[in-house]
Amino acid sequence: MFSSLNSRLLLSYVALILVCLALVGMGLLLFVWASPIGTTASLLRLEAVARTALVRTVPPEGVPTQRLVELLAKAAEDHGVRALLVDEGGTIRFDSEGEWEGERLEEPVRALAVRGRVRGTFRAPTGERWTFVGQIVPAPDGHHQIAVLASPQNRLAAVAWFAENLLPPLLEAGAVALILSVLLAWLMARSVARPLRRVAAAAGAIAQGDLSQRAPVSGPREVQDLARAFNYMADRVAATQQVQRDFIANVSHELKTPLTSIQGFSQAIMDGTASEPEAVQRSARIIHEEAERMRRMVEELLYLARFDADQVEMARVPVDVGELLARCVERLTPQAEAEGDRLVLSVPEGLMVTGDPDWLTQVFINLLDNAIRHTRDGRVEVTGRRVDGWIEVSVTDTGEGIPPEDLERIFERFYRADKSRRKGGVGLGLPIAREVVRRHGGEITVESVVGLGSRFTVRLPARREGR
Repeated sequence: MFSSLNSRLLLSYVALILVCLALVGMGLLLFVWASPIGTTASLLRLEAVARTALVRTVPPEGVPTQRLVELLAKAAEDHGVRALLVDEGGTIRFDSEGEWEGERLEEPVRALAVRGRVRGTFRAPTGERWTFVGQIVPAPDGHHQIAVLASPQNRLAAVAWFAENLLPPLLEAGAVALILSVLLAWLMARSVARPLRRVAAAAGAIAQGDLSQRAPVSGPREVQDLARAFNYMADRVAATQQVQRDFIANVSHELKTPLTSIQGFSQAIMDGTASEPEAVQRSARIIHEEAERMRRMVEELLYLARFDADQVEMARVPVDVGELLARCVERLTPQAEAEGDRLVLSVPEGLMVTGDPDWLTQVFINLLDNAIRHTRDGRVEVTGRRVDGWIEVSVTDTGEGIPPEDLERIFERFYRADKSRRKGGVGLGLPIAREVVRRHGGEITVESVVGLGSRFTVRLPARREGR
């Protein structure tokens, strides 16, 4: 019955309201219990009895003692009170219940200086406290005596007064407050539960494959934050799905060309079409090149997969950037000479970073390989310098350059500015280089002018002394 968030919130609000009303009622009851309200109510009742039994029947000049005793006894019997007659010394001369006669009461005597009626409380000979109202009456011998009407102090009288005077309006106000509070609680619970149901509906739709669903941003701030976070997650899921689709399409496209070449030339060897030694040699060479191309692509795909799964561990050792670049240039010099290019290295000594030398070597090999392949009979320059706590390494070529519309996408997977796809590579080297540089706490940027060449710059944090 109370499985939904809306009903649980409503129930909790109602329970809270009932608890608050109960606490208010208990507080008022305790206040009445500890206050003199009960005594006041008892005095009011005794004064009403005194006006009927004494004031209207006893003249100011007094009555005989016997007559006064009879009036007191009758008042005690008719009104359910205790009647006493006390002399000037505080001695009880008459007790309607006959128990206290001869005992002394101090409290009524203290009021003798005040002519007329007296009121208050006194402690009975048996120890309990009583509320009284007295009328000073002249005695026949010229002295004064006090006709007293008393009732025991009873806390239940205060409770009865509370039940009679405060409880009904409290219950009425509580009922009205409860109805209004339940209505407001229902509205508040609805404002929280309704946006959550919309988020749940959007999540269900996405689980069914509808990636266009988004949760409306409404309700309390926390629910709005949840909806925004959900929408951000949905955007990321949609983007990931798109990347996966693009990835599959690109891999399929990149594998199709070498597989077609391998299949065609191997078929030519098998059916004897390429029977001449030179034709067989040419077919075998093409098969080998295409297989090598596939191997490199698979290897690069595995690298990216490991990066995506966060399974690549980078070493953290001191690396001399000058020495590392010198080895890279030495390794690619034969390739540059075959292309008619000249490699120029200009790096000062003492450029140190902390990182993985193998991965950094792969980064700079990739940049140098790209520069050589896109430069004909030109110059490829490698420079390094220290700039405000950073080590900057630039690889500059004098090739055809990269069009402006391609610069923003040059680091995307499988993207190649060379639409003809004649210069090797499958568009994975630069994405891998960027991942490696990022994991070293640096960045890689590119500048290019069509017809003049390109410059790739790698910025890495300089190694601090002692680290």
